[in-house]
Amino acid sequence: MTSDADLIRLVDSLEDSADGYLTLDKVQSAFGDVSRAIEEALLLVDYRTRADGSPVTLCRLNRHHPLVKELTAW
Repeated sequence: MTSDADLIRLVDSLEDSADGYLTLDKVQSAFGDVSRAIEEALLLVDYRTRADGSPVTLCRLNRHHPLVKELTAW
């Protein structure tokens, strides 16, 4: 089983390398189901509409969550 720490490190890396916004689809394709992490507020999601009218869900780390702070602090 993959841990919350693994997910946090992965999303942190994806955020660093993203050209723009990070989508939930990209996170899930790299990690799998993240619904529990969203429920526990490790990840925050934002529902948007692309310029072409198609829906997209953005995803990012909750930088205020204690575990995220601990694992991503410099």
